[in-house]
Amino acid sequence: MNATFPGIPRVVMAILGPLAALGLLLSVQGCSTMASATTSVVGPTPASALAVFDSFVTAQKVALANQNELLALSLLTGSQYGITSARYDLAAATGHPVTGPVYGRPTLYVPKLTTYPQWFMATAPERPATGSATQTALLVFDRPDAEATWALSGSAVLDAGAALNVAVSQNGYATALATSDQTLKLRPDVVGATHATVADDGPASAAASVVLAGPQTTGLYQANAAIARQAATQKTVYSWELEGTSFPFFALRTTDGGALVFYTMTLATSTGAVHVTTVGGKAKLPVIPVPAAFKSLVPAKHPPFQHGLTVNSTLSYVALDPAAAAQSAKVQVIGAGGAVTYVHGS
Repeated sequence: MNATFPGIPRVVMAILGPLAALGLLLSVQGCSTMASATTSVVGPTPASALAVFDSFVTAQKVALANQNELLALSLLTGSQYGITSARYDLAAATGHPVTGPVYGRPTLYVPKLTTYPQWFMATAPERPATGSATQTALLVFDRPDAEATWALSGSAVLDAGAALNVAVSQNGYATALATSDQTLKLRPDVVGATHATVADDGPASAAASVVLAGPQTTGLYQANAAIARQAATQKTVYSWELEGTSFPFFALRTTDGGALVFYTMTLATSTGAVHVTTVGGKAKLPVIPVPAAFKSLVPAKHPPFQHGLTVNSTLSYVALDPAAAAQSAKVQVIGAGGAVTYVHGS
């Protein structure tokens, strides 16, 4: 028997607020004009970015208050769309409502852009719906073309005490960097792949010479290696791989000549039977245990998994990428977000 179940993403927004959100949202995102990538257009300003952020938060409160999946998804794009869709799938399966945190006043990092795509970053205090301590979230809003409206593309929670040090000009603008920028330790479009090498192969990998050890790099490797060792004692084999995605990268110049990079990865894990015993002339497969973190994703009456269990997570990361001239500096992952979005087994 095969079965696929939705995942539990990290909470995104807060419950409050009523109908005024819809008018505000339309007034900010409203009409669009035709423009090609080579046509000069008016990009976001710090003031208009604040209006986009505020309208998003207000409209998301309305969506959560009414458990309105259609409205919630209309505010999203990129990895955030899939994560939130999985949350609503889970809510439908379990009967538990989708909840979200409360955001405080944002700090905006708005690049001066005159072509599409247009985007900006925001950091804001985030108070989780669970009532745990307030943390700092980084959110990326994206408008890929003239026909699109502003939407939340991705989000992550920053490590406590993490300093972004984004360079901001006197007129309030940040500087966007090309994903192929050569002035950095690593091009923004290879930061994720290099990070993944450390997460997959550990501190012994060559990539560890340019990626700082931490919870999301060597720590991710160690956590998965421990699961693999435990799986071996249960007559199963466990493997994992952090992989790139087609979601866009975003990079801003920092005050030291480096970059703040936001990117999205997929963590794919698989557990399968490795030993088959014979009882009465019939093959007997071991039961594959479901990790505690994923048990809520599997219906209580689902038969035991004996052939295999696959779990995919959509993960967003924030990293500081040093300037190429900083010879001894390493890429540092300073934030992460996302959650399980796919569980499949038989």
